[in-house]
Amino acid sequence: MKHNTLSPKHGVTKFASLNFFSPLFICFLFFTATLILSGCKDDDDDTSPDVAKLVGTYDVEETDINNNNNVDNYTVTISKSKDGGPNIEISNFADLLLVPIKGTIVGNHLTIPPQNFTANSTITISGDGTLTGNNLHFDYTMDALGDTFEYSCEATKK
Repeated sequence: MKHNTLSPKHGVTKFASLNFFSPLFICFLFFTATLILSGCKDDDDDTSPDVAKLVGTYDVEETDINNNNNVDNYTVTISKSKDGGPNIEISNFADLLLVPIKGTIVGNHLTIPPQNFTANSTITISGDGTLTGNNLHFDYTMDALGDTFEYSCEATKK
């Protein structure tokens, strides 16, 4: 009487006799590879499309509201944050900070949430703005040494 069980030797022989160039086997490999690769994720997938509009280098004309409307000019660089989504980072903010400021862009609205920086004293910076084409208008406040300083900025993308 014959049994329907496979011996280990029979399984190895069956596998070894498989035709690796058969259309069925090639389809199986293609399907398996597609499933594996579809599970991979591109790092840029988490970045908001609004961030792409904002990223770049800007010439900034900053007006000091508290100090007779004195004007200062400098350059900032806005880049996408490693946090993804609508998050951005602004380098050389206020032509003062050595670390980037964090912000978000949703639609055309820029938000700079309150952030503390400490050197000889603690300063807090916050603000918001609007992107129109290649122009970014933003206002921010800097709280330092018990005083609040207000600035209005016009930035043009290079």
